[in-house]
Formats: sequence, structure tokens, C-alpha cells
Amino acid sequence: MKCFRSFKLIIGLLPVLLSYHQMAAQENPPIPVEVEVNTAQFLDFGAFTVGENGGTVSVDHTGTRTWTDDITLLNSGSTVSPALFDVYANPGTIITITHPPSFELTRGGQKISLEINSYSTGNTFISTQNSDIPNPVYIGGTLTLGSPSANTPGRYSGTIMITFNQQ
Repeated sequence: MKCFRSFKLIIGLLPVLLSYHQMAAQENPPIPVEVEVNTAQFLDFGAFTVGENGGTVSVDHTGTRTWTDDITLLNSGSTVSPALFDVYANPGTIITITHPPSFELTRGGQKISLEINSYSTGNTFISTQNSDIPNPVYIGGTLTLGSPSANTPGRYSGTIMITFNQQ
């Protein structure tokens, strides 16, 4: 009888052994995607004068300044530079730069238009640096100016909202 009982016990364990399922651990959650953006340098068009017909002044992402129409560029001690943003993100993070088509800059009720139109990285790029090393993003733009009576000389200012969207 002892042998018979042992046999039943083995038979009773057989269904448990046959129903064994392979278990796998859940994959690690994705690395947190955190993007930090710091302004390292402002967009600066330098000094220039505007003739009766107005025109445009542009600074591209490399810092090259150009003009159209009735604009004269001045070099007397003026600084010209693209905007520079230090973007910190994990390697492989896709980042898209978005903003309105143009911005309004004002001075005492007068207005000029600023269009952002030049990016060192393109407006979509993939972070290639470690998260503690910045990805430099240079951005340039174009000012559209009217005649001196419409836009008197001086400093114009405004808020420029540029968004760095992570994917």
C-alpha cells in the first residue's frame, strides 16, 4: 500500500509540472525624458540705419548679417549674434522647436516685426550629447522695418516665445 500511495502522490504533482508557464520579467520603464533649455546668448542685429523705404535686417544661425532695400549696416562697435540656447536632454531625444510665425517688438507705440527663420539644428533634431552636456542650438531671424517716420531709431523690445517640444 505504501507504494500505491506514493504513486498517487506523483500523479497528483504531474498536472502541476505540466502546467508550468515560463515567466519573464517586465522590461524596464523608459528613461525619463527631461529637457532643460537655457538662454546662453540673445539674438542681436547690431547697429544699422533705415532709409525712407525701410527694409529688412537678418542674422542667420551662423551670425552672418544681411539686409534688403533701404538699410545701411553700421559696424561701429556693434555686436551681431544669433540667439544661442543650451539644450540638455538624454541622447536620442527628439526635440522640435516651435513658435508663432512672427513676433511684434515695440518702442513707444511703434512696432517692428521679427521672424525666426534660421536654425543650426533644423527645427527638429535628435539630442546627441549626454544629458549633462548641452546641445547648442543657434537661432537667427529677420527684422522687417518701415520708414524712419514709422519706426524711429532706438531699442525695440518684446517677448519671444520659443518652445522646445520633446518626443
